[in-house]
Amino acid sequence: MSGWRRQYGDVVRARLVRGDLLGLASLAARWVGTALAPRLRRPLVGPALGTLLVTYRCNLRCRVCDLPARAVARRRAGDRELTTRELCRVLDDFRAIGTLGVGVTGGEPMLRDDLFDVLAHGARRGLHVHLNTDGFRMDDAAARETVAAGVRSVNVSLDGATAAEHDAARGRAGAFDDAVRALAALRRARGDRDGPRLTAVTVLTATNVDRVDDVARAALDAGADRVGVIPVHDFGQGEPAAAAERVRRGVETLRALHHRGVLDNSLAYLDLLPRALRGEASPLRCYAPYASVVVDCYGDVFPCFPLMERKQPSGRVPLARLWRSRAYQRERERLAACRACLWNCHTEMNLVLPQGGAVGGSA
Repeated sequence: MSGWRRQYGDVVRARLVRGDLLGLASLAARWVGTALAPRLRRPLVGPALGTLLVTYRCNLRCRVCDLPARAVARRRAGDRELTTRELCRVLDDFRAIGTLGVGVTGGEPMLRDDLFDVLAHGARRGLHVHLNTDGFRMDDAAARETVAAGVRSVNVSLDGATAAEHDAARGRAGAFDDAVRALAALRRARGDRDGPRLTAVTVLTATNVDRVDDVARAALDAGADRVGVIPVHDFGQGEPAAAAERVRRGVETLRALHHRGVLDNSLAYLDLLPRALRGEASPLRCYAPYASVVVDCYGDVFPCFPLMERKQPSGRVPLARLWRSRAYQRERERLAACRACLWNCHTEMNLVLPQGGAVGGSA
């Protein structure tokens, strides 16, 4: 199916291989519950995707991200990051509301000394734990700890095929070397195990959109199992539009990578990339307020990742209480017509859910 990203297929196949009929039935029930929730105006199942930002701090200074500056501002304002115990309580709440998987991200998560304790706690609670990193500090020892913690998948950011390209995008010399070393270290630590699955993720911009083949080659050579892409979204940084011909070449290359079996994104998502890189609204009904939830390192809760980028929380922890509250349901209904982004995690989910009656507009 053109609307399925490959990682969704991984989840289904894993249950088929185990003969886990109850697990397959649970996935089907989750799909039905998410599809019906907007009509019934209440969550019927937990979110498929939880995101836990364990820190806004980062070793990089990417032009398209202001999280490191936010970390400084929050510290100056007297705010503190959640402790290890508090982060684990958030993971407990993810489990309590029926979350399927939690992506641990930042900032750069490896800047937290307690990261592996947090990852292991999520795995012990039965969550599909995913890690996003730029590769910082991911040496052989850290890679072994990542595998031992029970992490099921890891995304490593890679925006260029060479050190010059990637380091320029990420604002620090040595960032490319960190990324490729991390992929290699994780591959060695995994050995013959089934996981974690390793994906190199590229933020597509006007600069690299037609360089994706070279970026993919560098990622696969370093040890990635797959590559994935997300179009840059302009949250006030003045992102230039990509030239139409460069976008066309880039999408053609991505289609070829998909047919080779190494691209995570669905073909249906690739069809939307030109629209995204022109800064146009999504044509899809968005289920993110029912299918996802984001908690940051200060305890703020957001229905989706773009609202975190825009600094628009819908409440605070404890998550379990908020998720089922009337106030949070009012936020879901306020966002019902939002078509503001084509962020990959939310859009890929929207593509496998009913789209009858989708309209334009934005939040």
